[in-house]
Amino acid sequence: MVDLAVRLFRRYPQSPDPLAEPAIVLVDEIDLHLHPKWQRTIMDFLSDRFPNTQFIVTAHSPLVVQAAQEANIVLLRREGDRVVIDNDPEIIRNWRVDQVLTSVFELPTSRPPQIESALQRREEILSKAHLTVEDEAELSTLAQKIGSLPTAESSQDIEAMDIIRRAALLMNQA
Repeated sequence: MVDLAVRLFRRYPQSPDPLAEPAIVLVDEIDLHLHPKWQRTIMDFLSDRFPNTQFIVTAHSPLVVQAAQEANIVLLRREGDRVVIDNDPEIIRNWRVDQVLTSVFELPTSRPPQIESALQRREEILSKAHLTVEDEAELSTLAQKIGSLPTAESSQDIEAMDIIRRAALLMNQA
């Protein structure tokens, strides 16, 4: 950023506001080494300081992509031996970070690999026509390993789901 400011001052020495002069800046992996909070705000920060600069950036951070809602987002993805360009700035409007990870960055899930593996194994066991004693024991072990999976976004939603689960358990006991 300092380098850009210096270059603008040198390029436009007579300007009353060199930082407001036009420029084009290419930045590869703008998210690299930035705290997640900064990844969310870096583009707004730069755009505010350099209002007439066009920033062309690459990123592998869902936080940068999610925060770029007002910007033109271009998604490059490989299909076989071709690169496909999706130039739709609305592609991620109002998406959560986990949705960006799974849809844009093509992760199979946003869950930890160990939990995903346990969920897949549980599904395999539950798809059997008849469960053995060993299957039941493994299901119990998997349930402990998996624990309670949050399905909501806010802590209030998670707490509400926990209350519903506890109420369901109490009603099943009655």
